[in-house]
Amino acid sequence: MLWLASIAVAASVASALPSTDETDSNNAPTISVVSPNLTTKWFDGSDLIQVVELFAYNTHKTRFLTKSHNLTLTIDSASLDTVLPGTVKRLAPGQRALVQVGVKNKAGVKAGAPCHGKAKATAAGSQTAASADLAGSCGIGDFTNTAESLLTHRTPDWFDRSKYGIFIHWGLYSVPAYGSTGKNENYAEWYWKWQHNPNDKTRTYQYHLETYGKDVNYDDFAANFSGKNFDPKEWVDLFADAGAQYFVPTTKHHDGFAIFNFSTSISRRSTVHYGPRRDFLAELFAAAKQHQPHLRRGTYFSLPEWYNPSYKNGGGSFAGGPPTNPYTGKTLDYTGYVEVHDFVADVQAPQMEALAYAYDTEMLWCDIGGPNKSADVMSKWINWARKQGRQVSYNSRCGLKGDYDTPEYDPNPKHPFDRKWESSRGMDPYSYGYNHVTPDDQYMTGEEIVKTLIDIVANNGNFLLDIGPAGDGSIPAIMQKGLRDAGAWIRGHNEAIFNTTYWSVTAGADPLRYTATADAFYIHHVGKPGGVVDIPDPVPYLPGDRVKVVGGTAHGSEIRTKWTGPGTLRLVLPDKVVEGDRYVWTFEIEYVR
Repeated sequence: MLWLASIAVAASVASALPSTDETDSNNAPTISVVSPNLTTKWFDGSDLIQVVELFAYNTHKTRFLTKSHNLTLTIDSASLDTVLPGTVKRLAPGQRALVQVGVKNKAGVKAGAPCHGKAKATAAGSQTAASADLAGSCGIGDFTNTAESLLTHRTPDWFDRSKYGIFIHWGLYSVPAYGSTGKNENYAEWYWKWQHNPNDKTRTYQYHLETYGKDVNYDDFAANFSGKNFDPKEWVDLFADAGAQYFVPTTKHHDGFAIFNFSTSISRRSTVHYGPRRDFLAELFAAAKQHQPHLRRGTYFSLPEWYNPSYKNGGGSFAGGPPTNPYTGKTLDYTGYVEVHDFVADVQAPQMEALAYAYDTEMLWCDIGGPNKSADVMSKWINWARKQGRQVSYNSRCGLKGDYDTPEYDPNPKHPFDRKWESSRGMDPYSYGYNHVTPDDQYMTGEEIVKTLIDIVANNGNFLLDIGPAGDGSIPAIMQKGLRDAGAWIRGHNEAIFNTTYWSVTAGADPLRYTATADAFYIHHVGKPGGVVDIPDPVPYLPGDRVKVVGGTAHGSEIRTKWTGPGTLRLVLPDKVVEGDRYVWTFEIEYVR
């Protein structure tokens, strides 16, 4: 992988003192251009200005690239005009930067037409311009319903910049709200499935029998799923207080019971027709648009349903229905069931389309995969959204590769830097849905949330943190406290989190993590530092740069430094800085030259 090569080069020159004399043209760095890619995304807010992404490498062993070199990246093509040149303001020896260049098709070139050209880099003092061949589709054309076409779709930049979202698991399973504790805990939202296994470690089979009796069936919980304390404004205000930039409610889990509306010709299994008789998703999205319009809106959707009589060929835990009583073996009605010919074509796909078009979701967050028509759904939805000027995204669980991967309860998986990923987990030790037997002291604290977020962002991931409201729609106080504690820290440090990118050399080794922008580099010290912090990695610092505190009571204070070459930066922290923050201490290297 490219970033591994970058580490090797950087490590080989760590002991060499780089040249920083920018008045001598002989001291210009050596730049190369690698892997230019005509992407299928465009600059937000633009008239479909296409994004070309490429890597600019400083391949010289000792010379830094600085702002004074005026590095500019453009595209030279008979089919394209460069309208937004790319720039790089700092590159240490042996390191790279991901750069975006904006292009538009020349007159007469059809959107999506094949084209070619060269990506070029020029810098003041360079003897020759670096270049690399470029080939692909010019302009943003239509996607077709093939896996090959959809493989070219990319995660929108707004998703990459957002970094932190709130996941919400709320459904019938929130009424019994049980998943055991400690080593026996498992996802409470799987209550109905665990209930069918007397030997499951959660002992849900026994819990249900002792608590409700054998004649109370899972679908009976619809009568108690009241949502009487559900206040959509309070929810979205909490998400904003938490510092989140997007949210993803569970619109239908594996039990098939939805919180949104769709045609009654395919199913009536939702809160619109049973229980509270409310469209909770519409209420929540309306509140977000009115009160917290900056929050992006996504929708979790389970492709299969455990016990839908029309679902076939899922296999494993998703073999289909009809449901049975776990204690008597009696076949049960599947509440709201409408007989259809083909579950995938007649239920799954139309429900996904309802989320895409009627609810204007910006992310389709699928789960499980299995039989699907996702290629049809996604291609039409993406094309439709583009005509509205909207960039949308879908994850890796729709039966397609998707725009980004979705590990769960795994905050730092072994993952390539350059493939976008989003790690999700509950505030609960091991449940997304509300588990009423989890002790308060087992929930994630604000400190744990912040430290997890920083680690994930430094590794090119997003953090989707889940809450599990109770059946009445209230969010447990312990969850609210953790979210708000984290949010207070995030708001004071947001410049070092949102709109940043990862550092291709390394995410950092404990206790250090790194993020970057075009204008600055950020060092995160996870946990309270001492009076001296040594940075062993070749961060892009040069003498004369300003190092400042980000966040806390010492925000903006300049830090004294010592440096003799890459991998030798030392930060000298006064007491007011050491005592001036909590959770994670963050420092900005501001590029002066």
